[in-house]
Amino acid sequence: MDYWAYLILILAFLGLFGLIESFIMLWRGWGGAEAKRLRQRLKVISDEVSSENTTQRLKRGAYSANPSLDRFLKRFRQLAVLDRLLRQANQPYSVAQVISVTVGLGFASMFTTLVLGSAALTILFITCFAGIAPLMILQMLRRSRMKQLEIQLPDALDLLGQAMRAGHAFSSALRTVGLEGPEPIATEFRTTSDEISFGSSIREGILNLANRVDSMDMRYFALAVLIQSETGGNLSNLMLDLAKLIRERLKLRCTVKVLAAEGRLSGWILGLLPFGFAGLMSVMNPDYLTFFWKDPSGWPIVKLMAVLLVIGVIWIRSITNIRV
Repeated sequence: MDYWAYLILILAFLGLFGLIESFIMLWRGWGGAEAKRLRQRLKVISDEVSSENTTQRLKRGAYSANPSLDRFLKRFRQLAVLDRLLRQANQPYSVAQVISVTVGLGFASMFTTLVLGSAALTILFITCFAGIAPLMILQMLRRSRMKQLEIQLPDALDLLGQAMRAGHAFSSALRTVGLEGPEPIATEFRTTSDEISFGSSIREGILNLANRVDSMDMRYFALAVLIQSETGGNLSNLMLDLAKLIRERLKLRCTVKVLAAEGRLSGWILGLLPFGFAGLMSVMNPDYLTFFWKDPSGWPIVKLMAVLLVIGVIWIRSITNIRV
């Protein structure tokens, strides 16, 4: 029993340490004196872009504000995926901050479940869920932002083509879209324009834009610009035609989504029906389901039903998930 008490104290200390460290990193990255000084300098340098957004863009690349920790984290190449996720979700946090929050939540949830005396399987499940919860939130934010970018891209390309028709150079037209376009796509074009203005080539800036925006339509745009830069041609007409093509693809994608809505609804109903029926029977006739928990042959039946349910959900999802 003494060993369990020592283990709980150690886990509580580690969880508290992780939470405190995560709050310190969040404060340094957002409300610290260095961050405030950098925002003030950027506001003096340029009044066209808000200092907050510019700070977030220019601070990318470092995994931590601490140089030693940054060098240590960059040894792990797998963390580049997390850094790319943060960029695509347009979140101002660093990789070290996300790791600190993830570890802190994991240890805090483990300590809480241990104090409550939960079962080992419950402790493992809650700890794992609390640990991956920040990553799930980042995935949701990324997915929502990528969808916004895909919807706004045709209008941005129209504005880009019209600006070049009016006599602007390509880099100047990018800047026009960044200043006059809607968010969040204006931020991406503004970042590309800044990269080109600070010395990067057009090829590097466009490739970085395609890497930041995980969209097939954006890859079409990058490919069209790179081919035109090598072969020549009327880039303004190309942008207008590409905007029309992407707009038609969006219409087709929405049509397919509407046609497959019935299949998705059927999948949700069939997937939730067993749980709804079990909950209803447990209220109306509690003894009806006791066979599955008390009889030795009940658990194999439950496992078989769970496997068949998962197979059915995956099957319906593969049928209704039509890529355009």
